Amino acid sequence: MIAHLRPILVCFLALALGIWLAKLWHYDSIWYFIVIVSMLSFALLMLLLRLVTKENKFVTYFWNIRKWVCCMLIPIMIGFGAYHIVFSMYSIDFTPKQNIVYGVSGTVDTNYIVKEKGIYFVISNVKVIDSTETISLKRNVFVYLYHPEDREYTKEELEKIKPGNVILMVSTLVATPVFADTKINAFAYSNNFQHSAYTTLDNINVIDGKMGFWDSAREYIRNIYNQYMDERYAGLAFSVLVGDKTSLPEDIAQNFQVSGIAHVVAVSGLNTAFIMLLLLFILNRIKAKRWIKLIVVILILSFYALLCDLAPSVVRASLMSVFLLFGQLFGKQSDSMNSIALSGILLLLLYPLYIFDLSFLLSYAGVFGIFLLYPVFKSWLSRFKCPKITDAIALTLSATIGTLPLIINAFEYVSFIGLIANLILVPLFGFAFMILFGITLLSLIIPFAGYLLTVIQYGFWVVDKGALLFASVPYAITTVKPIREFALVGYYSGIFFSSRYCIANSYLKTLLIQISFTAFIIGFVLSFF
Repeated sequence: MIAHLRPILVCFLALALGIWLAKLWHYDSIWYFIVIVSMLSFALLMLLLRLVTKENKFVTYFWNIRKWVCCMLIPIMIGFGAYHIVFSMYSIDFTPKQNIVYGVSGTVDTNYIVKEKGIYFVISNVKVIDSTETISLKRNVFVYLYHPEDREYTKEELEKIKPGNVILMVSTLVATPVFADTKINAFAYSNNFQHSAYTTLDNINVIDGKMGFWDSAREYIRNIYNQYMDERYAGLAFSVLVGDKTSLPEDIAQNFQVSGIAHVVAVSGLNTAFIMLLLLFILNRIKAKRWIKLIVVILILSFYALLCDLAPSVVRASLMSVFLLFGQLFGKQSDSMNSIALSGILLLLLYPLYIFDLSFLLSYAGVFGIFLLYPVFKSWLSRFKCPKITDAIALTLSATIGTLPLIINAFEYVSFIGLIANLILVPLFGFAFMILFGITLLSLIIPFAGYLLTVIQYGFWVVDKGALLFASVPYAITTVKPIREFALVGYYSGIFFSSRYCIANSYLKTLLIQISFTAFIIGFVLSFF
């Protein structure tokens, strides 16, 4: 036997495979035919070998799981169909003309994000006005504001684009389809837009508007941070809490990226994990019952997801956490792999194109990397009698190895200092974040509790200076080329065969590991040519 079969995990992988195959088929990719021919050839080979030799353990194993292979076809077909349903839903409903200025009205839907060359945000309930008609768009519009040539916009001027404001602007429009050329615009899909507007702040007027409850709550928290913390660390604290980088100093963002800890300023599974740790620590201390634990976790994580404007990464991580906790609390034999895979199935059924979203891939690659490799590294490091340190090293190594090729393909660089920086700074950040989250909840009920924030900002000061120190190391990052697809398959296959989930005999296991990582190395080398 090669591995324990987990039905939900198998369905998750098959569903993702079906969506990926649909994309390959849609764009007439040669890889579609390669994958289909390979799968059919392998099945035919197993059938022929079964007829010739019935004693071979490897052949017998695959023959015995033929029902599982047939069952995999169902989620593959569902994934294939889901992709084409989304494709039909995201047809362009309005094609703007080039070099034509339109009137565009809508409600500011997100906090603005400041970039080097401009500012962007998203508006919903969009209407496009030209000389002859008014057109209501089904999707949002991505708005890009140019910086003035002689100065930057002031905070007072940017009050125009606060969430909830109904604005009317004069701008050019460009179609930004989710399905373009041979690529999928995952950013447009996750933010539900298919058009981009380009204008300046002078061309925007506020018609009406009132902040919704959650936008008001975010602004209330921002004001508390600004009142009780230094401006620099108030911006950092607000960014790590809700993912709003409007007040995040540029040098902090740069240092965090170079040192390999940029993920701490983006709302993600890491934030949710720290919140879970805080909640379970408190609930275990008061000896809460299992169902109370589950209800409290669901309520707090739901509150946090709404506070983060239902950011896909937080919704995903919250679902993962709830299913994992439910399995641990109520399952007779909890299976973490199946619990996490169930959240993936639900998300892909609702949002099939998430499989092409980097944050989705990083979340699950990191989690599966931990499940597959953490026990291996923990066993290797057990000879050192410092369990807290060795466990942190094993956890960081597992997550880093799980996400490494995806980061390389997305950003085309490797942070060699990142592993050490994560080992030292992430635990410090986690401790500061948990206290920040607790104080924030308390200050929503008791306003003067915000005084406690003056203390926690020193924790962020340590993380800030630590990131600066690591970012100052020469050659902290190195540019590399994207990795070929077949090399990625070899890489993750090698990780699986190296884990406890592969229970083949030592000879076969070693052979599978060597073949997988050889394919990865060949693909990695070829990427430079």
